[in-house]
Amino acid sequence: MSEDTADGIVIDRSNNTIHISRTYAAGVDRAWWAWTDAEAITRWWGPQGWAATVYEMDVRPGGRWRFQIAPVDESAAPVRSIATYKTVVARAELKYDDTFADEAWQSDGTGTFPTAVTFASAGTGCTVNVTAGFPDGQALQRAVDLQMAEGYAEALDRLGTLLDDPHGNHADAQSTEGETIMSHLSTVTSADGTTIAYEKTGSGPAIIVISNVAEDHTGVAGVAKALSEHFTVISFDRRGRGASGDPQPYDPAREIDDIAALIDVAGGSAALTSGSGGCGLTLDAAGALGDKVTGLYLYEPPFIVDDSRSPAPADYVEHQEALVAAGKRSEAVEYFMTEMIGVPAEYIPAMKQDPSWDVMAEYAHTYAYDGRILRGLQDGKPLPTDRWSIDAPIAVAVGGNGETFIRNGAHALAAILPNVTVLTLPDHDHSAFWMAPEPVAQQARTFLLG
Repeated sequence: MSEDTADGIVIDRSNNTIHISRTYAAGVDRAWWAWTDAEAITRWWGPQGWAATVYEMDVRPGGRWRFQIAPVDESAAPVRSIATYKTVVARAELKYDDTFADEAWQSDGTGTFPTAVTFASAGTGCTVNVTAGFPDGQALQRAVDLQMAEGYAEALDRLGTLLDDPHGNHADAQSTEGETIMSHLSTVTSADGTTIAYEKTGSGPAIIVISNVAEDHTGVAGVAKALSEHFTVISFDRRGRGASGDPQPYDPAREIDDIAALIDVAGGSAALTSGSGGCGLTLDAAGALGDKVTGLYLYEPPFIVDDSRSPAPADYVEHQEALVAAGKRSEAVEYFMTEMIGVPAEYIPAMKQDPSWDVMAEYAHTYAYDGRILRGLQDGKPLPTDRWSIDAPIAVAVGGNGETFIRNGAHALAAILPNVTVLTLPDHDHSAFWMAPEPVAQQARTFLLG
């Protein structure tokens, strides 16, 4: 049973949802900006007479949006909420789980409310649809009694005022051809038409930072920031991650096309850097793109070339794909941690309590993606001699506290390519690319810039 109101609100008691729709004269880009930019959303979020404060806004799967709304006249107590993004499709869809929070930013126990926001072109404007879900009819009735729907409607009306303001600052303006700025990210279109989101910072020679499995560009934010003191740094959401697209079936070759498009953004040439599993893609890209790649800095590629550790399971990719297809994303993370990383099983329950586990589960499909790229490099056999032809200088860095198999893999790469230097980063281990970005960046700068 649905109840339609004069304000465009539909209360669907059969599905325990509240649905609200608004059509605006502004385009999708501008509406997306208003929903995903922390400063912009404070200008319209909440009912009339209420002010919003954003404490965190990390618009990516697994990221959080923490906010507070409070009446300007202080007639009521502030209301705090935490939204955890589940789906982010740039300029098309946001899905997040919302929960009310206490002063310590802990859930108040009243439940989780899944919300979906979609953006669609409507002539020269756009239509925004919001559907808020509730766990049961009682929770829905409580929302109706609290006039949550009316609050949403008033907020969307305030959004219209912001979108109609021609002088409102927003980051959806067109820049160079094929490149659109939205929020703090820009996008470029890859050869197959896939949108790739990226961030460009710093100045100097160009370097592209390639992230690892199960993370988007924010996972390498530390090393990107450190490098930006001497480089123009491009970090990006690899396809299947963050705000980038993910057309199926997945093909590793398309990731090389993505890097090629980013090199064009950089001006036609760039160095490449990555850590751990991302090193396989980095080498593949350098081999395919020739003199467009000026140099490489690889930190601890996880190549398994002998019996110094057990090889990757022969059916690793197929097993990961089966787990994800069955909706067992957490199990896919656990399989990766135990079978590939070698984490003892007794450590897994504690690891699952960390918020990073949910992020990895959101990106669990990428374990098979990177597994395909690393096939033939983790089998306990010598590296293939015909996979790469690279003339650019390559630094392969290993942590001074790293594992033997990593060092053996680094020297194996040096044995098959003509211009490889094996470096040691003293007093660091495999985590340094993420946990110690300054010494990593310093070593990369010294090698790449002389």
